[in-house]
Amino acid sequence: MNAQAAAGLLDLIIAEPTLLPAAPHGLAGPDLTRRAQDGDHPCLGCGGTATTAIIVNTAAEGPRWLDLCSDCWYTIRLGDDTERPA
Repeated sequence: MNAQAAAGLLDLIIAEPTLLPAAPHGLAGPDLTRRAQDGDHPCLGCGGTATTAIIVNTAAEGPRWLDLCSDCWYTIRLGDDTERPA
């Protein structure tokens, strides 16, 4: 995923937060770790296995899960314009 694709993904999440599964209110770090480690969620960016779980608080829909693989999270977090090296 490059920076343009990452920006498009974030724009899509803002425009349509219902694409993300609802998350409970008041979760802490261990809850995020458990979700990320259970290996049961696809990465929203590429469809691979998600290894990162983030909660996005949307104005209209409340807290939502954002599940990403390491590579997609790296690209979104850093705003890099190139693929992450292997």
